[in-house]
Amino acid sequence: MRTALVIFLLAGTCSLADEIADKFPLDPQLKVLAADVTSPSYRELVTKKMLVTDLAAEWQRAFTADNPDSFLEKNGGKEKVLADAGLKAAYERRVKIRADFLDLMREGYLRYKTVPPFDKGEKAEIGGTRAGKGSIQGQEVHMVLPSPGAEKQWSRFRGPTGQGLTGLSSLPVKWGPQENIAWRSPVPGLGNSSPIVWDGRIFLTSSGEKGDNRAVHCMALENGKLLWTTPVPGPAPESGVRDKNGFASATPVTDGERVIAFLGSAGIICLDMEGKVLWHYKDIPIKTTHGSGSSPVLYRDQVFFFHDQNQSDSIALSLDKKTGKLLWKVKRDRAMTWCTPVVINNGGRDEVVFAGNKTVKGYDPANGNTLWTLEGPTVEVVPTLVVGKDMAFCASGRNGPTIAFRLGGAGNITDANTVWKSVRNGPHVPTPILVGGRLFTFNDMGVATCLDAATGKLLWTERLPDQFSASPIEAGGLLYACGESGKIYVVKAADRFEVLAQNDLGSPILASPAVAGGKILIRTRAELVCIGK
Repeated sequence: MRTALVIFLLAGTCSLADEIADKFPLDPQLKVLAADVTSPSYRELVTKKMLVTDLAAEWQRAFTADNPDSFLEKNGGKEKVLADAGLKAAYERRVKIRADFLDLMREGYLRYKTVPPFDKGEKAEIGGTRAGKGSIQGQEVHMVLPSPGAEKQWSRFRGPTGQGLTGLSSLPVKWGPQENIAWRSPVPGLGNSSPIVWDGRIFLTSSGEKGDNRAVHCMALENGKLLWTTPVPGPAPESGVRDKNGFASATPVTDGERVIAFLGSAGIICLDMEGKVLWHYKDIPIKTTHGSGSSPVLYRDQVFFFHDQNQSDSIALSLDKKTGKLLWKVKRDRAMTWCTPVVINNGGRDEVVFAGNKTVKGYDPANGNTLWTLEGPTVEVVPTLVVGKDMAFCASGRNGPTIAFRLGGAGNITDANTVWKSVRNGPHVPTPILVGGRLFTFNDMGVATCLDAATGKLLWTERLPDQFSASPIEAGGLLYACGESGKIYVVKAADRFEVLAQNDLGSPILASPAVAGGKILIRTRAELVCIGK
């Protein structure tokens, strides 16, 4: 009898809790936060793996748009809320989630013997999307390809346009040891650079564990056979390189006649398609936190290379792609930026666009003169700019903002061109991807988000059981996101979150995938894997 009474009371309690949850549901960001608080894997991430710089951004997630203070405001004030049992329970639920999350952050900071910023009085900006003041109409924007014929190749970081779009109606969705794996080949040395492909030849870079033995490799797309290796000599390896980054993180670029690669303190090297050295530009001193990572970009007969540094002069230069001669160099302030520039055509004018040090800037390709400046990113920018038909999107910082803006103009275009800003949940390393009017992000700590590209409205946000450094690609309305665990998640590019497949390659993945001949090339720590029949 007593047992039955307990069960009855528990059932009544659960029913009340369910009723309150249904009547006052958590918004998507707070829902993920509430799940994180009780997740053993997330707790382990916070208390054992997060850098103190990651924690500095992570604790701000507690201040979502659906927070206790906003709940009081929306529901008539504290007195009214506390007088109603349902409202009070919903309010106290939000208070508890935030308190428990901040307690977890304290555990993370304890590992560094540091007082959390929020315990020292630092305030966080409330999450959500803010509309900008921009009212101008954007002109139609086109990506400028690295070279003629590049639209049929995968010739640079994230494909011909640098946007991760394959242009294919389908790619394999599921694979395993006996299904859809064409070949697996070891790669000499280590590296997080992505593979690039031109006419059946794969090019990628590597180095030794301590920055020695830097090299460019060529492999056959047909079977993964190593065709040639060209060593890249250089001075003593740069210092302060984070193990997760390594010494070969920049992706090479090709125009079908030459392969151009940046290898940190070893400089920029140009090879012909058989691996012969054509020129070697060595005047690039590297001294910055975590090491180098920006990739070179081709434009007509020029090579652009931009890399902000915080311990040495930042780099922004153009080289003649045929000779390696310096064409121009411009000064940039010191910062920490590992972003790869893009080249666009905006209303008939070509522009080199690069984000870093709290700004996005457009440069004149002919001379490096600044055309326009937009403020808003953080001091650290890693993701490449995402470019749509008439807008661009910049994500920056650890769990930082994502900004939508119109391209072009002159001078400071911040007020005139900013359309919206999503305060947080943006990725630190992976580049977002724009598909069908939706902007998708997979941030470093495993939170996937879908925003309406026109308005910044949050359509969904969900946690995947992984961390991400690689940038996603798209084919046939599906997103392929490579997790650091070695798992690849195939997610629908839609208004509703749906994971169609989870494929495990069994080795960490930090490099972004490439696509050629209907096959996916994925570089793990151990090897290069070709997915396809």
